Parts: sequence; C-alpha cells; structure tokens
Amino acid sequence: MSHEPTPPGGPVSADGSPVVVTGDVVTSRRFVDLEGLLAGLEDALAGVEAAEPGVHALRRTERDVFLGVYGDLGVALTAALRLRLATDGLVLPTVDGVDEPVELRLGIGVVAGPEGTDSPASSALRAATERARQALAAAERLPMSRTWPDSLRSRCAAADPTLAAAVNAHLLLQDQLLARLDARDRRALLGLLDGERQVDIAAALGVTQPAIARRIRVRGSLALHRAVEELRLATRPSDTAPPAI
Repeated sequence: MSHEPTPPGGPVSADGSPVVVTGDVVTSRRFVDLEGLLAGLEDALAGVEAAEPGVHALRRTERDVFLGVYGDLGVALTAALRLRLATDGLVLPTVDGVDEPVELRLGIGVVAGPEGTDSPASSALRAATERARQALAAAERLPMSRTWPDSLRSRCAAADPTLAAAVNAHLLLQDQLLARLDARDRRALLGLLDGERQVDIAAALGVTQPAIARRIRVRGSLALHRAVEELRLATRPSDTAPPAI
C-alpha cells in the first residue's frame, strides 16, 4: 500500500493500541471489469463500515487495497468476518471468459504491550499498519503451499506471539468453515451478526423458522457468530468489560 492512514486525533482504545485491518481482492487482475470491481468493493466497504465503524474509516487506499483502524481486537475481528461476507453476490467476468465471485483477503495488525502502550498514537498506528501488511502478504503466500489449506484468506501479525497464534488459529478455522458454507448459510450468518431474529432470517430465505434454527446450529453459522462474540467480549476495553461471574 502506498498511502499510510492519517492517525486519528485521539486515543484509539483504552490502552492506546490500534488494530489495523487491511486487505485486497484475491486475484484481482483476473477481473476484466475494473470499474465494476472497484465500485462493488466500495459498496462492500461502506456496508462493513456502517455496521462496524472504525476509529479510522475503512476505505480504499489504492486500486483494490483497503484499510481500516479499530479500537480493539474484538471489533476488528468482527469487521474482518463481515468483510469475508461483504462481496457475496458480486460476480464479475474474468480474463478466462467466465464469471467468478469476488473474494477478499485480509491482514490484521495488532500492537500490544510496550510497543503499543508507551508510544505515541501515530507510532503505534504505523507499527500496527506494518504488521497488517505483513499479515496480508502471509495470507497471500501461505495458501500456495501444500502445507496450508487453500481456504486460508486471513492472517494476523501481533507483537505478542501468543496472541498472534491464538488469533491465527481462530482465523484459520473461520476461513475453512466459511469456505464450506453455501449462500443461505452465509446470509444466515450475516443476519446473526446484524442481530436479526431467526424468524426474520427464515423469511428472507423463504424457509421456516425451525428450518433456519437447525441450519445455523448444524452447518456452522451459529458457531462462527458465537466465536467472534466470545472474542469481542474478551477483548473489549477494560472499563467496559462486564463483571466476572
């Protein structure tokens, strides 16, 4: 990415540690309709930003590359999951003469500990942005190896190696499960993220409420939603954390 984000005016989280999410379109140069690709990407980013506002708005920085800054890891991971769903329905012609769905690849950069808490906001943001870029490069490189799953689309780089490993384990399984969901499952997952009632999700999909209740439990949408909610609760700023029970 050639453009570095301007640091927000105030602290981005309770401990001053930003979380950067960056990404791009997988094999973007295969799509022949660049204008349609970028317009669709802009719409997708706007939808995610409206649902999960960042402290520095999610936006394109160049061509199909985008970046957003979040105040804590849980919100960033929720935005990342939404980004993985954001281009559902965007299908464009390719150089091979066939239409293919547009898919996003993500890198998440976390600055925690002394590097994040003791440095000015601008320095922390630069460090998190560089980690996000490194993570995005890994998300592009690893699936080309036979020792990593083809479904891998998301990667995290963090100052704390234990945190990075935990987040990457979550992202690895999330990507694998997302790859197995069909269009109805993914729509149901988006409904769960939006707080829709099961009866409303069922109506949107033209099925009964019991059918959608079984679908989300069995096929993985509910597990993905619960997983990101667990992370969101665990990583929220300490001054807003719920009391221990």
